[in-house]
Amino acid sequence: MVLKELAFFGLGALTGGVTSSVIIADKVMSREVELPFSPHKHQYSVEEFEEFGEFEFTYYYDKFSGAFNKVASEHTNALNSMGFKVRKRGIHEYLVRFEHEPEYLNDFAIVHPLFFTRIEALKFLKKCHRYIVAFEVADTTQISKDYADYANDKRLDAIFLPSTFAMETYKRSGVQNNIRLIPHGVNGIFQKPKDEVSTNNPRLMKLREDKRTKILYFALHSVQTRKGGDVVRESLKKLQAKDFVLVVKTFPSPMDFDAEEYFSGIPVIKIADWLSEEDLVYLYDSCDILIHPYRGGAFELNPYEALARGLPTIVTGWGSVLDYANIHNSYLISPKSCSKLFPTTLWGHIGYGVNPDVDHCVELLEFVMGNMEYCKKKARREQKEFSSRTWYSVIDQFLKECRSIWETH
Repeated sequence: MVLKELAFFGLGALTGGVTSSVIIADKVMSREVELPFSPHKHQYSVEEFEEFGEFEFTYYYDKFSGAFNKVASEHTNALNSMGFKVRKRGIHEYLVRFEHEPEYLNDFAIVHPLFFTRIEALKFLKKCHRYIVAFEVADTTQISKDYADYANDKRLDAIFLPSTFAMETYKRSGVQNNIRLIPHGVNGIFQKPKDEVSTNNPRLMKLREDKRTKILYFALHSVQTRKGGDVVRESLKKLQAKDFVLVVKTFPSPMDFDAEEYFSGIPVIKIADWLSEEDLVYLYDSCDILIHPYRGGAFELNPYEALARGLPTIVTGWGSVLDYANIHNSYLISPKSCSKLFPTTLWGHIGYGVNPDVDHCVELLEFVMGNMEYCKKKARREQKEFSSRTWYSVIDQFLKECRSIWETH
């Protein structure tokens, strides 16, 4: 009787408590009992989901030969060299004038820069591409509401910005979209030793032969506003040293900048040629100092390139450059005041910049010119830190961000 009860209670645990009047112990021993559930049934079902898009790229870029074009060219060259398929398309042709019908490619659209496009561009891009990412900048401490609203569009998978300053500007302006920091880099030619860099440009060869102290200034655009051309002019007029020449790199005709008139009374050599990357490196190597008293900008590539060539660099100690420039590798001009960079602008970059202190700029120029060999040795000691960040390492970081989007969207 005890054994029968034990058998019964053991079965009860399996059958969920079937009563003893139905099942008795001796029957349990003689036949199979059907359990009230099947251990082989499952809850799985076939659900619909989208396949990954293609890990390829269509790059919408500014065809004008300026800073946006240069960075875009470095990006696409690096992507191509790394074996990725990249389609290049003019941003105004496709995303401003809409001269082409949408073509679905199921890949990444890269828009550079985003704010050059019309608001309808995202609708067009969504018909063509699986993912949409963009590069942008911040020239001041704030972007306008229409820019922020555009940056917050949910159709954008990510916006890439080149500096901490730019990141802070977008957050301050109300951008809550997926923004990521991807700084600029330099061409691999910047790693070549000076004696291996050559040129066929007669102006550059003549420049190198000039024995005066050569102070390099880039006057490619925004000379009177963002790039501080007036600070350069006033500082050089106050210099006690006279055996120097200002080397002004600018655009050729028809955008020719009249450097001689703007810097009247200051000795000037103007380089208005289109330069290859090797010619650009040759230009840096032929000069003694870079001066860059900028008021605002998202990265400022010229100071970074100068540091990558071991050139003593005088730059405003504020904003985006502080991601890479400091008192150990540069000569930082103190800001004297802040003001609206574009006071009449109601859209775009509507925030503040700074006004570099002219007297402090003069002090730094005189210090570097009076201790030239020391300053050059110090700059050369630091240059590897900058020349090692090539565009390939920048694109490695970009691809990591894109792969994260690709795997999760």
